[in-house]
Amino acid sequence: MMLSNTVAKSSTLVTAKQHELGKIEKLMQDVRKMPLFRQLVPLEAGVGWPIPLRKDSKVYITLPFYGCTPQKGQTLLFPPFATLTLNWANLIPVEYVNLRFRNPAPDLKWEGQVGIFPHAAVKQITIKEYKEKRQELLSMYDEMFNSLTGGIPFSSEWCARFSQLLRLLIEPCLEPYYRILGEKFFARFLPK
Repeated sequence: MMLSNTVAKSSTLVTAKQHELGKIEKLMQDVRKMPLFRQLVPLEAGVGWPIPLRKDSKVYITLPFYGCTPQKGQTLLFPPFATLTLNWANLIPVEYVNLRFRNPAPDLKWEGQVGIFPHAAVKQITIKEYKEKRQELLSMYDEMFNSLTGGIPFSSEWCARFSQLLRLLIEPCLEPYYRILGEKFFARFLPK
């Protein structure tokens, strides 16, 4: 009886926690449950930072998938190997791209390890601080997609904070790939 109460309480907590997640954070978790993901993407793949896309007055979200291998105290990072683009309004997939087949930048290294996590910028902060900053950035992504959908411009203060968080949290070894996959977005929010 006590064990079932514990299980019931823990499942209630998980459910309550999921309700607190923003749309982007929930999508980044739930994408793993999609049949498309299960058929085409290794379960151990990392889900990269979202890339907004506007096309024909609609808003889309592109999620890159990259290789990662946990090691003692760090994770080995490998280049993105695929992207999945979804319609932001209904989260229906509209495009899957195998980057090994349709290579957007042959001059970049697409095979083998390219870096490690944690990178130097986040190695200096605590896990709690990292999680707080990650959650803040994901919340700002939610705001961004809502603004893009509503045609609402971003304030300069908002853009500065978003860029600051993105610069801190983005994996430097993956940044060249992100710049190829979302050229306009990263040129605006991570100017060189």
